[in-house]
Amino acid sequence: MKLLLVIELDNTLVGNNRAIAALNQRLEAIRNQIYLVYVTGRSYASSRRVITKAQLLKPDYLIASVGTEIYQQGVLLEKDWVNQISKDWDWDAVWAIASYFPALIPQPDSEQTSYKLSFCLDMDAPLEVIHDLQDLLTFTGLQTEVIFSNGRDVDIIPKNSNKGEATAYLQELLQAQSDATVICGGSGNDISLFQQPSAGIIVGNAQTELLWWYYKTHYPWHFLAHYPGAAGILEGLIYFNILPFPNSWKAMGYAPP
Repeated sequence: MKLLLVIELDNTLVGNNRAIAALNQRLEAIRNQIYLVYVTGRSYASSRRVITKAQLLKPDYLIASVGTEIYQQGVLLEKDWVNQISKDWDWDAVWAIASYFPALIPQPDSEQTSYKLSFCLDMDAPLEVIHDLQDLLTFTGLQTEVIFSNGRDVDIIPKNSNKGEATAYLQELLQAQSDATVICGGSGNDISLFQQPSAGIIVGNAQTELLWWYYKTHYPWHFLAHYPGAAGILEGLIYFNILPFPNSWKAMGYAPP
């Protein structure tokens, strides 16, 4: 049975080119034993640019736009997943309600999709805006989920279409069991990933929202790495005995954990 390895891009994988190269080398050695999945809040086009610029391994699957889009080697998996997340979704109504909140600044059109509305929270606005937004959407009967991350990003997506649900969909599609899945993340919008009952690696540079959730829940199947980015992923894969201890730690500029 292949291992389903799910890795978030921003705040998790990218950042240190030497660490990425070391992780790439290790994953290449077991490439035929894993399904490699990248997951991100970015749009598909933006994700592809990051993958190319950071010289990442080509993934088998890409979960983009906070879980609302799933691509298999560049081809959008439309029918089943879209049918699942589009039920009771009303983009125009969600946009109209979000427009009531002047503290929500729309992100560029490139980050708006059919199943995701993205905003930046005004830096002077209180976090209560996020709760008020979700309460109003719920009160009006709209089936949505509001996700806050990076201390400013606000995404509104259909209910049950987040990163974790998209990963669960892939598990079912590939018949990958929870004990044959490893999640790697570092952002607030990765919480849904770690809510899945699978081994999880939280990188050392994880954001406050995710760390707060980790310390609150403290599930024993999650590992909080000492190191940031790709080095933290490598550390976690060693911890879970998926990879042997590398000779490349020193070359990456880190002491052994």
